[in-house]
Amino acid sequence: MSSKKIALVTGANKGIGFETARQLAAKGITVLLGARDEKPGLEAAETLKKEGLDVQFLQLDVNDPASQDNAAKFIADKFGKLDILINNAGVARDFQVPRLKARRNNGVRTFETNLFSLISLTQKCCRWSKRAMPGRS
Repeated sequence: MSSKKIALVTGANKGIGFETARQLAAKGITVLLGARDEKPGLEAAETLKKEGLDVQFLQLDVNDPASQDNAAKFIADKFGKLDILINNAGVARDFQVPRLKARRNNGVRTFETNLFSLISLTQKCCRWSKRAMPGRS
């Protein structure tokens, strides 16, 4: 197992997640750049690699339990630990719509992405975080 810190940043192919991945990698941390869609995720990782940063694309759709399982298995098999988890992926459906006109289904999907999926991913990755931080539970 490497002594180098390992971080996973979800929704890291653009915006705040991308910059968070850049800043962590600039500190010498290996960053797993989590993105739902492969093409933009690979492009984002390649951009950061060209800056000399240790970044790897990791396909991860936070709303897909199988994708979460695959990500957790990849982390376990390749690194055996996870030191940092940044749950950045999120959505804002019906953001511009007045609350009285918002559709219920979009609200449910927003909560699924922004709350329940991050709880699930955190639980799946927690065992690797515990290994990285002995004595914490």
